[in-house]
Amino acid sequence: RSKAFKGNKKIKKVTIGKNVKTIGANAFAGCKKLKNVRINSKKLKKVGKKAFYRKGGKKLTIKVPKKSKKKYL
Repeated sequence: RSKAFKGNKKIKKVTIGKNVKTIGANAFAGCKKLKNVRINSKKLKKVGKKAFYRKGGKKLTIKVPKKSKKKYL
């Protein structure tokens, strides 16, 4: 979903479920406290523009399934 959590000031950690196929544009844009994203989905096909975009904020760590790691790089 586009702009699902855009600008959320409290969110620190996100887990993307195993059946998620897309992450919408600007879904987590501007979430400055967000620092951990875990993607459990092996079905993820599309991540929208600027889904995790932000100016400043904490370092963002994204963890993906081992089998899908090459696909995401």
